[in-house]
Amino acid sequence: MSAAAFVIKSWKVSRQPELNQNYIEISGRAAGIFAWTLNSLGISPTVRLLVREDRVTLQKGSLEGTLNLITPLDNLCSTFYAFRRPWKEAVVLGIVVGAITFYLFAIPGILVALLYYALNKTLSIGFTDIGGRIYEIPFKRSVIEGKNLDEGEAAQTCELMQSLVDARRERALPMPR
Repeated sequence: MSAAAFVIKSWKVSRQPELNQNYIEISGRAAGIFAWTLNSLGISPTVRLLVREDRVTLQKGSLEGTLNLITPLDNLCSTFYAFRRPWKEAVVLGIVVGAITFYLFAIPGILVALLYYALNKTLSIGFTDIGGRIYEIPFKRSVIEGKNLDEGEAAQTCELMQSLVDARRERALPMPR
């Protein structure tokens, strides 16, 4: 389920479930000012990951409709996160813009490269079910909402999700005699 990266709208992770029984509640929207405007009207492509004690719900909305994937926690095998730094693309873009603006001492190229790098770091979080299917949600930094990417929070989120999966399995296994 890898696609264009969403910007983070909210990221709530707690070892104690909220009132709605969610341990993890992460949501995002499509990137860009146009998408932000549509999101304000409730019609923007969005994604949401909800983790409860018994299930994981992945909701993905677009202008065409919605997808709701509800997976029992017993059917998860693994969780993962990844952090991608686009330094190669930023360097190439900086060199090209710098070469075009060489009479300005390549300063625009350096600025464009730094801006591209800062805005295009991608954090992916996801899980694998027992059928081997991988569900992944890529996120980028949100400038408008002011939400930043944090690899530590992603690690904490995956560890919590995996501990919920493991605890669920331990309760399901019979005790040896």
